[in-house]
Amino acid sequence: MLLAGVSHMGLESDVGLADYYPLAFRRLVGTLRVMGVPGPDAAEIAQEAFVRLIPRWDRVRTYESPDGWLRTVAWRIWLNRRRGDRRLTVMEEPPEPPPPEHVSRADRLTLLAALEDLPQGHREVVVLHYLHDLPVGRIATELGIAEGTVKSRLSRARSALATALTLEVDDV
Repeated sequence: MLLAGVSHMGLESDVGLADYYPLAFRRLVGTLRVMGVPGPDAAEIAQEAFVRLIPRWDRVRTYESPDGWLRTVAWRIWLNRRRGDRRLTVMEEPPEPPPPEHVSRADRLTLLAALEDLPQGHREVVVLHYLHDLPVGRIATELGIAEGTVKSRLSRARSALATALTLEVDDV
């Protein structure tokens, strides 16, 4: 799915940072929240990632995925912050996304609860793979882990989610 102003190889040449920011900021905060970053921290980290983007905008806008660059920067900011203060964070209730018409509120809450129960590394790869449609190689690059680790985490996460959601998994 391509967004207005976004081409296969980065953003269209006439898209400025002011045009890119509103939707990209919301996507980034939403991704961080689903990955377990508390709401106020997610917004602050997203802002910091955009501050780091400003001087690099002319280069990053030509990347295949400027959103990927932002996610990587934001995730590293979060990891560094967690290492620095060593405080335990508890995942807050993520903001409600617009509900799909065919999925009940109860089913969405069940899925969010199942995601919260996954180990952090498993939740990360599930969000990037299924929410952002990223391939295994790209996830490995963004998270700085081996492709085999991504595959293993996806497999284990699918099994855990299937058990939590009482589904059958075809893990071929």
